[in-house]
Amino acid sequence: MFRRIILLLVLPFVLFGANLSFKSGVIQAHTKVFGDSSIDPSAKNIKADISMQYSSIDSIKGTLSFNIIDFKSSNDGRDEHMQEMFDMKKYSSVSLTIDKVTPQNNQYLIKATLNMHGVTKPIDINSTIVQNNGTVTINANFSVKVSDYGMEPPSLVFFTVRDRVDINASIALKQVQ
Repeated sequence: MFRRIILLLVLPFVLFGANLSFKSGVIQAHTKVFGDSSIDPSAKNIKADISMQYSSIDSIKGTLSFNIIDFKSSNDGRDEHMQEMFDMKKYSSVSLTIDKVTPQNNQYLIKATLNMHGVTKPIDINSTIVQNNGTVTINANFSVKVSDYGMEPPSLVFFTVRDRVDINASIALKQVQ
């Protein structure tokens, strides 16, 4: 009898829930050095701890994260300055926890929590999310101010890095049971 009760409690989660694992994608940042050029680091080694219930996009919840050491641009010197700004030895990663996904005008609003440099703040992200053949693809664009996360943009003599960083994320997740 006890086994049947446990089976009845667990069966809906097994039948209707799915974990989503990282398949491919990139998180690309863009900012500028005033008076110089743009800085475009990206991370491709992304960790996903995401679930979805009943194959319903609006039930997606979980965390995407990457290590600062994997966040690279085309300039190693700038990457070192960025790692110093993040205080990488103390704060080694950035994470985004998806709390709620809501359909909105052919797109989705992701209500999430961004944890960066030891500071956690809520953030709303407009995105497109497509589910096709066992893959869920999330495309999102948003901006953050590094000063909101306790960091000061680096500067050198007359060159200062812009405080706002534009983020473009394109993540493909595969459904696994």
